[in-house]
Amino acid sequence: MQDALIAWYGVFVKTFKFTKAKLDSLPPAERGQVEYGDTAVNGLRVRVGISGVKSFCISRKRNGKFIRATLGRYPDLTIDNARAKALELLGDVATTGQNPNAVKRVNDKAAVTLGEALDTYILNRGHRIKLATEKQYRATLQNFSGDWMKQPLASVSRERVESRHKAVTDGSVWFGADKSTLRAGVGTGSKAQADLWARALRAVYRFAHDHYRDDDGKTLLPDPPTMVLSTKRQWHGTVRKTERIRTHDFSRWLGAVAAVRDAAEQGRDDVAAAVCDAVEMAMFTGLRKSEIFGLTWSRVNLGGRYFWIDTTKNGDPLELPITETLLILFRRRLKTKPADAALVFPGAKGIIKEYRHVVDRVSAATVPAYNPDVLQPIPFKWHDARRTFGTVAELVGVGSYILKRLMNHRTMRSADVTQGYLHFGADELMEPATRIERAILEYAGQLASEKSIDAQLRMAMKSLSDEQKRKLIFELLNPVINEAKND
Repeated sequence: MQDALIAWYGVFVKTFKFTKAKLDSLPPAERGQVEYGDTAVNGLRVRVGISGVKSFCISRKRNGKFIRATLGRYPDLTIDNARAKALELLGDVATTGQNPNAVKRVNDKAAVTLGEALDTYILNRGHRIKLATEKQYRATLQNFSGDWMKQPLASVSRERVESRHKAVTDGSVWFGADKSTLRAGVGTGSKAQADLWARALRAVYRFAHDHYRDDDGKTLLPDPPTMVLSTKRQWHGTVRKTERIRTHDFSRWLGAVAAVRDAAEQGRDDVAAAVCDAVEMAMFTGLRKSEIFGLTWSRVNLGGRYFWIDTTKNGDPLELPITETLLILFRRRLKTKPADAALVFPGAKGIIKEYRHVVDRVSAATVPAYNPDVLQPIPFKWHDARRTFGTVAELVGVGSYILKRLMNHRTMRSADVTQGYLHFGADELMEPATRIERAILEYAGQLASEKSIDAQLRMAMKSLSDEQKRKLIFELLNPVINEAKND
């Protein structure tokens, strides 16, 4: 058959029967691409670029739409194989009317792996996901489902999730680093770790379920398989911790903090002294560990009696007052501040990472030398101070909205409409923060109780005559007159 020209979608295409000799002799395109048609299989084309690369494709008009799909490069794909592949795809187009490219995109989306979905989830969250959270998600999913990371997400069934959740609980599954190189307890299995793994998987799968859709907007993945844990009530629902420093132990605890700090200052152990001050600040503010250790002097205004946290756990900035106890603490930190130090509580190499050994010394120091009551060391984890602060705040009657602000619980994006109208800065928070501070010091015996002072005053008043009481009240209400008399 002689070479011929046919019009295809407004463009003339030279056609001939594809042979090896013919295709080998095709010259590179002068610009763009040149397309040639096969007379043996209507719709099979070969495109030639300016570099001389030749690629097989199919071209077909269906339902008023121009459909084109690449088959592969020549000569890697032979002419016979290209014709067979073209007939298959052209048959599918004639039967379904679907574009092979669209079908391939849908199939690729439906075959997304757990690892790919995790990467897309983190990329999509962008700045809204913290680096620590990203690391936790990656580590948790890799450690407990590393064998799933390269498997299609659609293959993660309800049965597999249920079985793996139990295995994580029992500690019979682990794909992370060698356990002998990790701290004790890691990877041994727990209810908390099982729920943490399932929550990470649920977050990624829910995102993928909504994200990956076909051209008509229909979802491509089955319903999230983690639903089985709710349906069968298999979430462990780890109970919130309640550990705190009890009010009757405040004296021992604060005394031990002061003792260890004094010893550290005498021994020139600046990091230990900084940790002690940080622990004390946690007690009087309820701030999280990262918020305290990351605090810089640029965010402390001693003259204005306030400081602020730019980056908090929930993303909302936080401005807090500097009460008298904190003022003493900050001034103490200033005395030992190196000239170039940016951090209020600096470590040997930047932010303090390891502090447990100092806290252990404080706990040990809570046992008095003379111990007839056999008092035990007061254990302490950082969040204990936060729970202690919140408990004391409730005891002194701080309102729930103010307490949320002091503890930096989510307020700016709360569904509570009333809460959205309330904004508290350091000035408004000074009075409630001072009440909490005073209560802590009273419980610790470092400040006389207001009730005790009132009781003493009443006892003193009982011994006075009416005339003496009137005179005392007059002197108290008229201090200016009294000062003039004294002059």
